[in-house]
Amino acid sequence: MQNFHASLCRVLAATTLIGLAACGGDETADIAATVDASTSNGSECITIAEGMYIFENGKFTAAAAPQPQIVERVTRSSTGWVGGIETAFTAAGYPWMGLVARENVATLTGLAPDAEAKRRALEIGTAALQDDPVGSTEITLVVDGIGVESGERGPGESVAALAQGVISQDTCQQALNQAMDGQKIQFPTNRGDISPVSTGLLDTVAGIAMLCDEYAVEIGSHTDSRGSNEYNQVLSQKRADAVRRYLLDKGVSIDQLTAVGYGESVPLDTAETYEAWGRNARTEFRLSRRP
Repeated sequence: MQNFHASLCRVLAATTLIGLAACGGDETADIAATVDASTSNGSECITIAEGMYIFENGKFTAAAAPQPQIVERVTRSSTGWVGGIETAFTAAGYPWMGLVARENVATLTGLAPDAEAKRRALEIGTAALQDDPVGSTEITLVVDGIGVESGERGPGESVAALAQGVISQDTCQQALNQAMDGQKIQFPTNRGDISPVSTGLLDTVAGIAMLCDEYAVEIGSHTDSRGSNEYNQVLSQKRADAVRRYLLDKGVSIDQLTAVGYGESVPLDTAETYEAWGRNARTEFRLSRRP
């Protein structure tokens, strides 16, 4: 008994007791610990429930079991081919990624742990749609609605919300406003071509326009006050035309879009400061009923 008692003391010194053998030597649901009952009266065998314990001041106290790591998962309420693809996301190791599809627009949703996980998820999600017998024929535009923990939100969140609700002029305009809130379509200085960093945002605009195809969309481009009126007018029209071409390439109807360059004529802030110039150089999208 001395060797076993010494071994037990070493375990107790580490503050936990896990899986000791039963008094008879067999492992059972009830785990037995052999403890010296007194200084000279030999040993006494007591039975304690299986688990983790702290030994302190001569007493065993049950310790809280470590909580299992919980992986955030998307609630799977989708059915049909969309539900099948979402199930495949989980099997591929992306339980947090979901899919919202309406008409010919699909939005990948969820919250990625980091930017690299988001990049891989977008690739896997897009490939899954292309490989699916139904998705490959019905979906023509895939929108990025995936956010990053402690980082940027998914640019296509407003598309997913719109796709799950009522389509009206008000909800469509609201979706456009939400998509552009705090965001800007970027252009190189004094140029009319779109910066690649803005493609995700423009895909979102394309998705909204395609879901809201009963309404016309005006693309309004505005510059700041630096440069001549004539130069700014030409530059803003080039930028509006570039946005229109991008949306058309993504599948928006040609008769749904109008591109208007406003130059510096409609400023939001008349101050001559960097902050004012940043606010005034912008692209706006306004919906109206189609003729």
